[in-house]
Amino acid sequence: MLQKKEEETRSALEQQQIQKTFQQLNNQIQNLAKESALSQQSLSWMHENIQSMNKIMTNTKRRGNWGEYQLESLLKIYAGENPRIFSMQFMLNNHKIADAILHLPGTDKILCIDSKFPVENFLKIEEDPESYSKLFRMNMKKHIDDVAAKYITEQTVEQAILFIPSEAIYQYVCGSMDDMLDYALSKHVLLTSPTTLVGVIFTLLASTRDFYRSSHIQEIEKNIMQLQEDIDRLKQRNEKVVRTLETLNNQVGLVTTSTQKISKKMDEITKGKDGQQ
Repeated sequence: MLQKKEEETRSALEQQQIQKTFQQLNNQIQNLAKESALSQQSLSWMHENIQSMNKIMTNTKRRGNWGEYQLESLLKIYAGENPRIFSMQFMLNNHKIADAILHLPGTDKILCIDSKFPVENFLKIEEDPESYSKLFRMNMKKHIDDVAAKYITEQTVEQAILFIPSEAIYQYVCGSMDDMLDYALSKHVLLTSPTTLVGVIFTLLASTRDFYRSSHIQEIEKNIMQLQEDIDRLKQRNEKVVRTLETLNNQVGLVTTSTQKISKKMDEITKGKDGQQ
C-alpha cells in the first residue's frame, strides 16, 4: 500500500516536471517567434531605408537636394543661423543661384559655395577602373569649370568653393587624382568635403572676430577703461565696507565688555545682598 502511494507521488511529480518543462519550451518558442518578427521588421525597415537612399543616389535631382541639405546643415551647426555669416540660395547679378554664399569680413564681395555630387561613375569604377575613372574625371572637370564660370564674378572674390558631400569621393580625388586638385586651383576653385568645409567655416569665423576687434578697437578700449573705473570704484566701496565692519566689530567688543562688567557687578551686589539676609 505504501509502495503504491510512493509510486503515485513520484508519477505526479514527474507529470508536474514534464508540464513545467513543456511550458518553458513553449515560452521559448513564443519568444523566438517574437524576436523573429522583430528581426523581420528590422530587416524590412533597413531594406526600405536602403531603397530610399538608393533612389536618392540614383536620382540626380534628389542627390543634388541631399548635397544642398548637408551643406546648409553644416553651416547652421558651425556658424549658427547668422545672415551676416552666410546665406542660402543666393542669386548673383549674373542670375546664377549659388547653393550658399559666405559674407567675408572687410569687403562687400562674397564667396560662393556650390554643391556637386558626382557619384554615378564613381560607384562603377570598381567594375571597370579604366573606363569609369576617365568618365569620373570628366565629371569632376566639368563641375570645376561650371563653378568657375558661374560663381567667380565681379560681385565675388576671385575664388569659389566646390562642396563634395561625400568623404569617400573627396578622398578618392585627393588620393588618386592629384592633377584634378591642381586643375581646380588653376581655376581658383577650392574642393571641400564635409570635414574640410568645417575648417573653412572656423577660419571665416575667426577672421570675422579679428576683423570686428580691429575695426572696433577704440570702442573696445573705451569699454575696457569704463570697466576698469567700475572695478576701482567697487574696490573703494569694498574698502569702506571693510572699515565700517571693523569699527562695528570694535564697538560690539566694547559693548560686550561693558555688559560683562555690569553683569559681574550685579552678581556681586545680588550675592552680597542675599548673604546679608
